[in-house]
Amino acid sequence: MKLGQPDWGESSHSIAVSVEIRKERLLFHLIFNAYWEPLDFELPRVDKAGENPWRRWIDTALDSPNDILHWNEAESVPGYTYRAEARSVVVLFAGV
Repeated sequence: MKLGQPDWGESSHSIAVSVEIRKERLLFHLIFNAYWEPLDFELPRVDKAGENPWRRWIDTALDSPNDILHWNEAESVPGYTYRAEARSVVVLFAGV
């Protein structure tokens, strides 16, 4: 799914949204995939020199205890796309 190009069609089964909490200097990217197949979502660019700041906090497609991690254990996300598995919810965060 491309950033800034939402699918507003009647048969759309996914959505992604970014939320910034300025006071905490955090950016969240929430992905909801209700489709029956995995979908790749483009991630917003965050200005951090030489690194991708996105970290995976929640991915309901993963087995427990890896589906929801503690903040300090959140794994870095490689690249600027994330594959959301079928019928899953993903929450990524980045410091801004």
